Amino acid sequence: MSVLAALAGCALVAVALADAVITALSLVTGTGPVGGRVARGTWRTLLALHARVPRGTRLLEWSGTLTLLATFLTWTVLLWAGWWLVFASHDAAVVTSRASVPADGWARVYFTGYTVFTLGIGDYVPGTAWAQTATAVAGLSGLFLVTLAITYLVQVVQAVVHKRVLAEQIHALGREAAGIVAGGWTGNGFSPMFEQHLTSLVAPLLRLGEQHLAYPVVHYFHSASRNKAPAPALAALDDALLLLRTGTDPGVRPDPAATGPLTSALDQVLDTLQGQFFTRAEHERPAPPLSVLRQAGIPTVDGEEYAAGVREHARRRRAVRGFLHSDGWRDATGEP
Repeated sequence: MSVLAALAGCALVAVALADAVITALSLVTGTGPVGGRVARGTWRTLLALHARVPRGTRLLEWSGTLTLLATFLTWTVLLWAGWWLVFASHDAAVVTSRASVPADGWARVYFTGYTVFTLGIGDYVPGTAWAQTATAVAGLSGLFLVTLAITYLVQVVQAVVHKRVLAEQIHALGREAAGIVAGGWTGNGFSPMFEQHLTSLVAPLLRLGEQHLAYPVVHYFHSASRNKAPAPALAALDDALLLLRTGTDPGVRPDPAATGPLTSALDQVLDTLQGQFFTRAEHERPAPPLSVLRQAGIPTVDGEEYAAGVREHARRRRAVRGFLHSDGWRDATGEP
Protein backbone atom coordinates (compact mmCIF):
# COMPACT_ATOMS: atom_id res chain seq x y z
CA MET A 1 0.00 0.00 0.00
CA SER A 2 1.31 3.45 -0.94
CA VAL A 3 0.81 5.59 2.12
CA LEU A 4 2.03 8.70 0.31
CA ALA A 5 -0.60 8.29 -2.42
CA ALA A 6 -3.35 7.85 0.16
CA LEU A 7 -2.21 10.89 2.13
CA ALA A 8 -1.94 13.00 -1.02
CA GLY A 9 -5.43 11.91 -2.02
CA CYS A 10 -6.86 12.77 1.39
CA ALA A 11 -5.19 16.18 1.16
CA LEU A 12 -6.78 16.90 -2.22
CA VAL A 13 -10.19 15.84 -0.91
CA ALA A 14 -9.78 18.10 2.11
CA VAL A 15 -8.75 21.04 -0.08
CA ALA A 16 -11.73 20.57 -2.39
CA LEU A 17 -14.28 20.36 0.44
CA ALA A 18 -12.71 23.15 2.49
CA ASP A 19 -12.56 25.46 -0.51
CA ALA A 20 -16.19 24.74 -1.35
CA VAL A 21 -17.33 25.32 2.23
CA ILE A 22 -15.42 28.61 2.52
CA THR A 23 -16.75 29.81 -0.85
CA ALA A 24 -20.37 28.83 -0.27
CA LEU A 25 -20.80 29.48 3.44
CA SER A 26 -18.23 32.06 4.54
CA LEU A 27 -19.61 35.60 4.66
CA VAL A 28 -16.19 37.04 5.52
CA THR A 29 -13.63 35.81 3.00
CA GLY A 30 -16.13 35.12 0.21
CA THR A 31 -14.00 32.62 -1.72
CA GLY A 32 -11.66 29.79 -0.89
CA PRO A 33 -7.96 30.06 -1.82
CA VAL A 34 -8.32 27.77 -4.82
CA GLY A 35 -11.74 28.77 -6.12
CA GLY A 36 -10.94 32.46 -5.71
CA ARG A 37 -7.80 32.20 -7.81
CA VAL A 38 -9.63 30.23 -10.50
CA ALA A 39 -12.47 32.78 -10.60
CA ARG A 40 -10.13 35.78 -10.77
CA GLY A 41 -7.98 34.10 -13.39
CA THR A 42 -11.01 33.31 -15.56
CA TRP A 43 -12.33 36.86 -15.25
CA ARG A 44 -8.98 38.48 -16.04
CA THR A 45 -8.56 36.23 -19.06
CA LEU A 46 -11.98 37.22 -20.38
CA LEU A 47 -11.28 40.91 -19.70
CA ALA A 48 -8.00 40.67 -21.60
CA LEU A 49 -9.77 39.01 -24.54
CA HIS A 50 -12.55 41.60 -24.35
CA ALA A 51 -10.01 44.43 -24.65
CA ARG A 52 -8.74 42.93 -27.92
CA VAL A 53 -12.06 42.40 -29.68
CA PRO A 54 -14.18 45.03 -31.46
CA ARG A 55 -16.71 46.99 -29.45
CA GLY A 56 -20.14 45.45 -29.30
CA THR A 57 -18.80 41.91 -28.89
CA ARG A 58 -20.80 40.23 -26.13
CA LEU A 59 -17.99 38.08 -24.78
CA LEU A 60 -18.34 39.29 -21.18
CA GLU A 61 -21.99 38.28 -21.03
CA TRP A 62 -20.75 34.71 -20.47
CA SER A 63 -18.17 35.70 -17.89
CA GLY A 64 -20.23 34.86 -14.80
CA THR A 65 -21.39 31.51 -16.17
CA LEU A 66 -17.88 30.53 -17.26
CA THR A 67 -16.42 31.60 -13.91
CA LEU A 68 -18.95 29.51 -12.00
CA LEU A 69 -18.35 26.51 -14.25
CA ALA A 70 -14.58 26.85 -13.81
CA THR A 71 -15.00 26.97 -10.03
CA PHE A 72 -17.30 23.94 -9.91
CA LEU A 73 -15.05 22.03 -12.30
CA THR A 74 -12.04 22.75 -10.09
CA TRP A 75 -13.81 21.34 -7.04
CA THR A 76 -14.88 18.27 -9.03
CA VAL A 77 -11.40 17.57 -10.38
CA LEU A 78 -9.81 17.96 -6.95
CA LEU A 79 -12.33 15.65 -5.31
CA TRP A 80 -12.18 13.08 -8.09
CA ALA A 81 -8.38 13.10 -8.23
CA GLY A 82 -8.12 12.86 -4.45
CA TRP A 83 -10.31 9.81 -4.13
CA TRP A 84 -8.64 8.21 -7.16
CA LEU A 85 -5.29 8.49 -5.38
CA VAL A 86 -6.83 6.90 -2.30
CA PHE A 87 -8.24 3.98 -4.27
CA ALA A 88 -5.04 3.64 -6.31
CA SER A 89 -2.89 3.35 -3.19
CA HIS A 90 -3.55 -0.41 -2.81
CA ASP A 91 -3.92 -3.11 -5.48
CA ALA A 92 -6.89 -4.75 -3.77
CA ALA A 93 -8.75 -1.52 -3.02
CA VAL A 94 -10.89 -1.85 -6.16
CA VAL A 95 -11.72 -5.20 -7.80
CA THR A 96 -14.17 -6.51 -10.36
CA SER A 97 -17.50 -7.52 -8.86
CA ARG A 98 -17.52 -11.00 -10.43
CA ALA A 99 -13.94 -12.31 -10.40
CA SER A 100 -12.45 -10.03 -7.72
CA VAL A 101 -9.60 -9.16 -10.08
CA PRO A 102 -7.76 -5.93 -9.13
CA ALA A 103 -8.86 -3.05 -11.34
CA ASP A 104 -6.42 -1.25 -13.60
CA GLY A 105 -5.71 2.49 -13.41
CA TRP A 106 -8.49 3.62 -15.75
CA ALA A 107 -11.03 1.38 -14.07
CA ARG A 108 -10.16 3.01 -10.74
CA VAL A 109 -10.81 6.44 -12.29
CA TYR A 110 -14.16 5.11 -13.48
CA PHE A 111 -14.97 3.56 -10.09
CA THR A 112 -14.03 6.79 -8.30
CA GLY A 113 -16.27 8.84 -10.57
CA TYR A 114 -19.41 6.81 -10.15
CA THR A 115 -18.75 6.45 -6.42
CA VAL A 116 -18.23 10.17 -5.79
CA PHE A 117 -21.35 11.04 -7.77
CA THR A 118 -23.35 8.19 -6.18
CA LEU A 119 -24.27 6.47 -9.45
CA GLY A 120 -23.90 2.99 -7.92
CA ILE A 121 -23.27 1.08 -11.17
CA GLY A 122 -21.60 -1.84 -9.38
CA ASP A 123 -19.31 -3.47 -11.97
CA TYR A 124 -16.38 -2.66 -9.68
CA VAL A 125 -16.46 -2.92 -5.88
CA PRO A 126 -14.16 -2.13 -2.95
CA GLY A 127 -11.92 -5.10 -2.23
CA THR A 128 -10.90 -4.46 1.36
CA ALA A 129 -12.60 -3.36 4.55
CA TRP A 130 -10.88 0.05 4.58
CA ALA A 131 -11.77 0.52 0.90
CA GLN A 132 -15.44 -0.14 1.74
CA THR A 133 -15.30 2.59 4.36
CA ALA A 134 -13.54 4.93 1.93
CA THR A 135 -16.20 4.23 -0.69
CA ALA A 136 -18.97 5.25 1.70
CA VAL A 137 -17.10 8.41 2.70
CA ALA A 138 -16.39 9.23 -0.96
CA GLY A 139 -20.08 8.95 -1.82
CA LEU A 140 -20.96 11.18 1.13
CA SER A 141 -18.36 13.77 0.11
CA GLY A 142 -19.67 13.84 -3.45
CA LEU A 143 -23.25 14.30 -2.28
CA PHE A 144 -22.13 17.04 0.09
CA LEU A 145 -20.25 18.87 -2.68
CA VAL A 146 -23.14 18.69 -5.13
CA THR A 147 -25.62 19.91 -2.51
CA LEU A 148 -23.29 22.73 -1.51
CA ALA A 149 -22.76 23.77 -5.14
CA ILE A 150 -26.51 23.89 -5.80
CA THR A 151 -27.09 25.95 -2.65
CA TYR A 152 -24.32 28.34 -3.66
CA LEU A 153 -25.71 28.63 -7.18
CA VAL A 154 -29.15 29.63 -5.87
CA GLN A 155 -27.64 32.34 -3.65
CA VAL A 156 -25.51 33.67 -6.51
CA VAL A 157 -28.46 33.84 -8.90
CA GLN A 158 -30.47 35.79 -6.32
CA ALA A 159 -27.57 38.22 -5.82
CA VAL A 160 -27.14 38.69 -9.58
CA VAL A 161 -30.85 39.42 -9.97
CA HIS A 162 -30.64 41.94 -7.13
CA LYS A 163 -27.73 43.88 -8.61
CA ARG A 164 -29.47 44.09 -11.98
CA VAL A 165 -32.72 45.24 -10.38
CA LEU A 166 -30.78 47.92 -8.49
CA ALA A 167 -29.24 49.13 -11.75
CA GLU A 168 -32.67 49.29 -13.36
CA GLN A 169 -34.05 51.13 -10.33
CA ILE A 170 -31.36 53.81 -10.62
CA HIS A 171 -31.72 54.10 -14.38
CA ALA A 172 -35.49 54.42 -13.98
CA LEU A 173 -34.77 57.81 -12.38
CA GLY A 174 -32.66 58.77 -15.41
CA ARG A 175 -30.03 57.29 -17.69
CA GLU A 176 -27.61 60.10 -16.88
CA ALA A 177 -27.10 62.51 -13.99
CA ALA A 178 -28.87 65.28 -15.92
CA GLY A 179 -31.97 63.14 -16.33
CA ILE A 180 -31.99 62.08 -12.67
CA VAL A 181 -31.71 65.64 -11.37
CA ALA A 182 -34.09 67.19 -13.90
CA GLY A 183 -36.66 64.48 -13.20
CA GLY A 184 -36.85 65.52 -9.55
CA TRP A 185 -37.14 69.25 -10.22
CA THR A 186 -40.63 70.75 -10.05
CA GLY A 187 -39.77 74.28 -11.10
CA ASN A 188 -39.64 75.62 -7.55
CA GLY A 189 -37.74 72.88 -5.77
CA PHE A 190 -37.13 69.17 -5.66
CA SER A 191 -40.13 66.91 -5.25
CA PRO A 192 -40.56 65.15 -1.88
CA MET A 193 -41.27 61.98 -3.87
CA PHE A 194 -37.89 62.39 -5.57
CA GLU A 195 -36.24 62.54 -2.16
CA GLN A 196 -38.09 59.36 -1.18
CA HIS A 197 -36.75 57.65 -4.30
CA LEU A 198 -33.22 58.62 -3.29
CA THR A 199 -33.77 57.35 0.24
CA SER A 200 -35.13 54.05 -1.07
CA LEU A 201 -31.81 53.34 -2.79
CA VAL A 202 -29.79 53.21 0.44
CA ALA A 203 -30.74 49.69 1.59
CA PRO A 204 -30.36 47.91 -1.79
CA LEU A 205 -27.08 49.73 -2.36
CA LEU A 206 -25.65 48.48 0.93
CA ARG A 207 -26.98 45.02 0.15
CA LEU A 208 -25.10 45.11 -3.15
CA GLY A 209 -21.81 45.62 -1.33
CA GLU A 210 -22.47 42.84 1.17
CA GLN A 211 -23.49 40.40 -1.57
CA HIS A 212 -20.27 41.09 -3.45
CA LEU A 213 -18.36 40.42 -0.25
CA ALA A 214 -20.24 37.20 0.52
CA TYR A 215 -20.38 35.93 -3.08
CA PRO A 216 -17.50 37.52 -5.04
CA VAL A 217 -18.44 35.62 -8.19
CA VAL A 218 -21.42 38.00 -8.45
CA HIS A 219 -19.01 40.68 -9.66
CA TYR A 220 -18.12 38.56 -12.67
CA PHE A 221 -21.69 38.47 -14.01
CA HIS A 222 -21.47 41.24 -16.58
CA SER A 223 -24.51 42.73 -18.27
CA ALA A 224 -24.02 44.12 -21.77
CA SER A 225 -27.23 46.09 -21.33
CA ARG A 226 -26.36 49.38 -19.70
CA ASN A 227 -29.75 49.55 -17.98
CA LYS A 228 -28.97 46.36 -16.06
CA ALA A 229 -25.31 47.06 -15.31
CA PRO A 230 -24.58 48.36 -11.79
CA ALA A 231 -21.27 50.06 -12.63
CA PRO A 232 -22.74 52.64 -15.06
CA ALA A 233 -25.73 53.03 -12.74
CA LEU A 234 -23.50 53.90 -9.78
CA ALA A 235 -21.52 56.27 -11.99
CA ALA A 236 -24.71 58.09 -12.98
CA LEU A 237 -25.84 58.16 -9.35
CA ASP A 238 -22.50 59.58 -8.23
CA ASP A 239 -22.74 62.32 -10.86
CA ALA A 240 -26.27 63.14 -9.76
CA LEU A 241 -25.27 63.34 -6.10
CA LEU A 242 -22.37 65.61 -7.02
CA LEU A 243 -24.75 67.99 -8.78
CA LEU A 244 -27.37 67.85 -6.03
CA ARG A 245 -24.99 68.32 -3.10
CA THR A 246 -22.41 70.59 -4.71
CA GLY A 247 -23.74 72.19 -7.88
CA THR A 248 -27.25 73.33 -6.94
CA ASP A 249 -27.88 76.53 -5.05
CA PRO A 250 -28.04 75.83 -1.27
CA GLY A 251 -31.52 77.32 -1.13
CA VAL A 252 -33.04 74.67 -3.39
CA ARG A 253 -30.97 71.61 -2.56
CA PRO A 254 -32.80 68.41 -1.61
CA ASP A 255 -33.07 67.53 2.06
CA PRO A 256 -29.61 66.39 3.29
CA ALA A 257 -31.45 63.61 5.14
CA ALA A 258 -32.13 62.11 1.69
CA THR A 259 -28.82 62.73 -0.10
CA GLY A 260 -26.47 62.31 2.89
CA PRO A 261 -27.21 58.64 3.71
CA LEU A 262 -27.18 57.77 0.01
CA THR A 263 -23.74 59.35 -0.43
CA SER A 264 -22.47 57.50 2.65
CA ALA A 265 -23.90 54.22 1.33
CA LEU A 266 -22.16 54.76 -2.03
CA ASP A 267 -18.87 55.45 -0.25
CA GLN A 268 -19.29 52.31 1.86
CA VAL A 269 -20.00 50.12 -1.16
CA LEU A 270 -16.96 51.43 -3.02
CA ASP A 271 -14.77 50.92 0.06
CA THR A 272 -16.09 47.34 0.37
CA LEU A 273 -15.37 46.49 -3.26
CA GLN A 274 -12.07 48.29 -3.57
CA GLY A 275 -9.02 46.11 -3.27
CA GLN A 276 -10.77 42.81 -3.89
CA PHE A 277 -12.43 43.80 -7.17
CA PHE A 278 -10.82 47.00 -8.36
CA THR A 279 -8.27 49.70 -7.65
CA ARG A 280 -8.83 53.42 -7.90
CA ALA A 281 -8.18 54.93 -11.29
CA GLU A 282 -5.23 57.27 -11.60
CA HIS A 283 -7.50 60.15 -12.59
CA GLU A 284 -11.04 60.94 -11.49
CA ARG A 285 -13.98 60.94 -13.88
CA PRO A 286 -14.84 64.30 -15.49
CA ALA A 287 -17.53 66.08 -13.48
CA PRO A 288 -20.88 66.84 -15.13
CA PRO A 289 -21.02 70.53 -16.11
CA LEU A 290 -23.24 73.03 -14.32
CA SER A 291 -24.91 73.73 -17.65
CA VAL A 292 -27.05 70.60 -17.25
CA LEU A 293 -28.63 72.19 -14.18
CA ARG A 294 -29.10 75.57 -15.81
CA GLN A 295 -30.75 74.00 -18.83
CA ALA A 296 -33.30 72.44 -16.47
CA GLY A 297 -33.91 75.81 -14.82
CA ILE A 298 -32.25 74.81 -11.54
CA PRO A 299 -30.34 77.57 -9.69
CA THR A 300 -26.64 76.80 -9.31
CA VAL A 301 -23.59 77.93 -7.40
CA ASP A 302 -20.80 79.74 -9.24
CA GLY A 303 -18.18 77.81 -11.17
CA GLU A 304 -15.37 78.24 -8.65
CA GLU A 305 -17.45 76.91 -5.76
CA TYR A 306 -18.54 73.94 -7.84
CA ALA A 307 -14.95 73.20 -8.89
CA ALA A 308 -13.88 73.24 -5.24
CA GLY A 309 -16.67 70.79 -4.38
CA VAL A 310 -15.63 68.50 -7.23
CA ARG A 311 -12.07 68.44 -5.93
CA GLU A 312 -13.33 67.38 -2.51
CA HIS A 313 -14.95 64.30 -4.07
CA ALA A 314 -12.00 63.38 -6.32
CA ARG A 315 -11.17 60.27 -4.28
CA ARG A 316 -14.62 58.76 -4.69
CA ARG A 317 -14.77 59.66 -8.38
CA ARG A 318 -11.48 57.87 -8.95
CA ALA A 319 -12.99 54.84 -7.22
CA VAL A 320 -16.08 54.97 -9.43
CA ARG A 321 -13.90 55.08 -12.52
CA GLY A 322 -11.93 52.10 -11.26
CA PHE A 323 -15.17 50.20 -10.66
CA LEU A 324 -16.32 50.98 -14.21
CA HIS A 325 -13.10 49.65 -15.68
CA SER A 326 -13.17 46.53 -13.48
CA ASP A 327 -16.62 45.68 -14.81
CA GLY A 328 -15.47 45.86 -18.42
CA TRP A 329 -16.82 49.34 -19.20
CA ARG A 330 -14.53 51.72 -21.03
CA ASP A 331 -16.52 54.68 -19.76
CA ALA A 332 -19.93 55.46 -18.30
CA THR A 333 -21.70 56.21 -21.55
CA GLY A 334 -19.99 54.13 -24.21
CA GLU A 335 -20.12 50.49 -25.09
CA PRO A 336 -18.77 47.89 -22.62
